[in-house]
Amino acid sequence: MRQLLIINADINKGKNTAVLIGAYKEGAELAQSTVKELMIADLKFNPNKQFGLHNTDTEPDLLQAINMLKWATHIAIFCPVYKDSINAKIKGFFDRIFMPDQVFVSSAGRTDINFSGKTARIISILDEPAWNDWQTNKHPTYLAIKKSILEKRQIKPVHTSTIGHLYSLQNEYSKKWLQKLHSFGLKLI
Repeated sequence: MRQLLIINADINKGKNTAVLIGAYKEGAELAQSTVKELMIADLKFNPNKQFGLHNTDTEPDLLQAINMLKWATHIAIFCPVYKDSINAKIKGFFDRIFMPDQVFVSSAGRTDINFSGKTARIISILDEPAWNDWQTNKHPTYLAIKKSILEKRQIKPVHTSTIGHLYSLQNEYSKKWLQKLHSFGLKLI
């Protein structure tokens, strides 16, 4: 059975993000996938690990998120990009989740990674046209999350999609993306 974890990284809990997630989720459920959702904005944790790697306990919300990540076979991350970057809480979430000795064991220069065999998709939702982001910033979510975090933990392949600013959910551009996301959900890609 396919197990999908949808991570809503929209700190503002925006309507557009919820509708995009709904399209992906509907497709996945039609394909008989089990779906769980995680909203970063609702989690209570310090995005900055205090006092080094081993001196503080992991917050209960992060422990629950780790268990959800271990459960999933596919991870879909919906991540708005504001002012050419991702929100600090989003980056802090991924930094805290993927710390050594939390989701993988590191000792004597050896790392045993628990995420091999999982796949992911990052859906970047921009506050400007997608092409401008590509030309200017080279996709900050892809670099910050895909390359630096997911692929280093053997989550492969990590597919990416960039959605330019959605002025309305009723125009052709938005409808096209809702159909694409529904299709991606059906295939869990």
